[in-house]
Amino acid sequence: MKQLLIIVILSCLSCSGNLETHKESLLMPTKESGLFLTANLLACYSNYSNPNDKNYYYLVELSLKNQTNTEYEFYTLSCGSLVNVVTDSKQLGFLYHNCSKNYGVLVKLKPQQEYNIPVIVLRNRYMQGFIHNVKFGFIFYERKSTPFNKNTPLTNEEIISELQALREKQENVIWSDPVPLTATNFKQYEIRDIINDSTYSIAN
Repeated sequence: MKQLLIIVILSCLSCSGNLETHKESLLMPTKESGLFLTANLLACYSNYSNPNDKNYYYLVELSLKNQTNTEYEFYTLSCGSLVNVVTDSKQLGFLYHNCSKNYGVLVKLKPQQEYNIPVIVLRNRYMQGFIHNVKFGFIFYERKSTPFNKNTPLTNEEIISELQALREKQENVIWSDPVPLTATNFKQYEIRDIINDSTYSIAN
């Protein structure tokens, strides 16, 4: 009887631990939930007009895809969405946008929509031991809720500060599959079908 009581207690503790883990997993959307990030290398460039430039430049398109029936909201910056983007490589650097103003914005990603970001990363072409397979990540920073479940807007300073902190710690990140960044990857051109305006509308 005593052994049976111990088994029951351990089972309850195990279940409560599993519930906590499940609760935490619900806070962060995952690839399995239908919200995931893809990274596609479009081209690699060298600046041959400047012999002092020793870098390779990679143009990568990131797509945060929402293939769920739920609308997701996340914060980014109006002219600096790169603040949401990280990689698992310390061998790469980012080229940043030029803009006069930068402020926090809330993006609403509806079901079956994707959020696209063009990214340029660089690395020294003479680097020894460069790891070509690189994972890109998107910091998913959601709107905060009050104890009464009412969403409260954040100030511009709060958004920028929190995004920078999450970026430094690489927390709340949705990761892509590894992408091979090779120096010879280049698609000379692509032919695409023109979408008929009468059957296509841009979602607001």
